Amino acid sequence: PRQALTRPGEKMRARARQGGRGERAFGYWRTSLRRLCSATGYWLRLARLRRAIAPSLPPNPMRHPMRHPMPARPAARPWALEGSELAVASAALDSQAARRSPNEVLVVVRNEPLSRRTMSRLRPGEWLSDELVNGYLGLLAESCAAGGGAAGGVHVMSTFFFAKLNSSPSGYNYEGVRRWTKNVDLCACSLVLVPVNLGDSHWILAQLDMQRKHIEVWDSLHHQHPQCVRVLSQYMADEWLARRGKRVQVTAAHCDGAPLQRNGSDCGVFVCAFARCLALGTVVDVSQAVMPDFRMRMSFELLQRALTLRECEARARATPGSGSISVPREKRLPGRRKVRRHH
Repeated sequence: PRQALTRPGEKMRARARQGGRGERAFGYWRTSLRRLCSATGYWLRLARLRRAIAPSLPPNPMRHPMRHPMPARPAARPWALEGSELAVASAALDSQAARRSPNEVLVVVRNEPLSRRTMSRLRPGEWLSDELVNGYLGLLAESCAAGGGAAGGVHVMSTFFFAKLNSSPSGYNYEGVRRWTKNVDLCACSLVLVPVNLGDSHWILAQLDMQRKHIEVWDSLHHQHPQCVRVLSQYMADEWLARRGKRVQVTAAHCDGAPLQRNGSDCGVFVCAFARCLALGTVVDVSQAVMPDFRMRMSFELLQRALTLRECEARARATPGSGSISVPREKRLPGRRKVRRHH
């Protein structure tokens, strides 16, 4: 009879001696166990080493994101004011001062007095009035006239121009506005900007390229305005006929790549921003996110009765022939066409 197998593993080794298959299985598991022990010892030694040198290492934010949060990248604010400029603009929009003395005149811009009640419309959520739009576009016209360069040859119409032009029963009244530009040769201008108030509820901007005989409508809500296009096209044709004796063919389009408005109160601010970028020959780098900063800038510049040009605007105005207008890539809507105009 066989002797009793008492030591651990004797049965398995006995079976392995009886056949090669058991030996191979035993060898495989033995090798795997040795490798596992070796790897475990390696990682244990590595963990002990890391604990020893951990106090001298910088914190790893990816290992503990809640314990060491990554610093937030500051958002770009190309229209923001700083320091004393921001303090001056904020003081003009103080709601308590507007309630105490709403009729106090803060500034007179192009013979148009702007009271505290009027300036208070530059606070976020308020609609812009004709006085604010006319005053700001008046500053823009003065800056373009004094600057020359890319801003030369720019004429800005009043907010009441289109209402008078569209006042007759037929929807077109050229004789009513014919003398509005008796001292200005529009056919010699490179760019004419027309702010349009639609039904006292929405502002849009019409860009008239007098040299290319082309009209571009900028609407922050991306609506179509065939009546506005028809009236302004007829006006441009009549101006060329009256001043140059030429019959011209006018083309028109709606700017589908215009920055989109996300609320119901910033259309007037978008119009002022569009007009500024188009007149100064810079990229239309506005969006809904910068509207509060642009309102503050409008308040400060109206109080100073002069535009404070950014670096890109000063460079564009100082560069002869730099009048290309474009919409930034990140501001375009998906599927929209690119818009680039040369003035």
